Amino acid sequence: MTPPIHRVQHPSEETMKTHTISLLCAVSLLAACAAPATLATSNAQHDACNAAELKGQLGEAELACVQALRSAEQAGASADILSQRQYNLGRIKRLQGKNTEAEQLFRQALATEEAAQPRSDARVGRRMVELASALAAQGKWQEGTGYLERVLPLLPKLSPASRTYSAEVLRQYARQLQGGPQAGLGARFDAVAASLQ
Repeated sequence: MTPPIHRVQHPSEETMKTHTISLLCAVSLLAACAAPATLATSNAQHDACNAAELKGQLGEAELACVQALRSAEQAGASADILSQRQYNLGRIKRLQGKNTEAEQLFRQALATEEAAQPRSDARVGRRMVELASALAAQGKWQEGTGYLERVLPLLPKLSPASRTYSAEVLRQYARQLQGGPQAGLGARFDAVAASLQ
């Protein structure tokens, strides 16, 4: 006895179009949901980074900040969020003494911030000061001096905590430049540092 032959019914062209449209709608909805979820994930990781830093757990903070930056990049986050994530990871790297990595992140954060619309002078200023600090830690005083000269007009726009940190970096450079060909600039850095207190 031969088995019955099953006839395969081919869907009509109209049914195929309907399925294709349904599939495209589903993909669009998933894509729309994915970006906010990824950005929400980035925000949670950013919070975890800050919490770990406050506890002094810099390894854990670094991991969370790396994840926060990656999630923000994947979500296609705005320039100000990307700049913030790059800057925060750079700070953690600097606190760990990973100054070469910190330098690269501060350069990225500065470039991202300078290209952002609208541009925040306070955020640009903080990134320049941090970059100068990371350069100083590697003995790149001349390059760092250029960033500090550029940041001087922006310092009044910084928060009180950022001004205090900027004053420390300016004093560090003033000591380095003392007695050298740029002693006058060092004295200017020292005077600006005093005015920030």
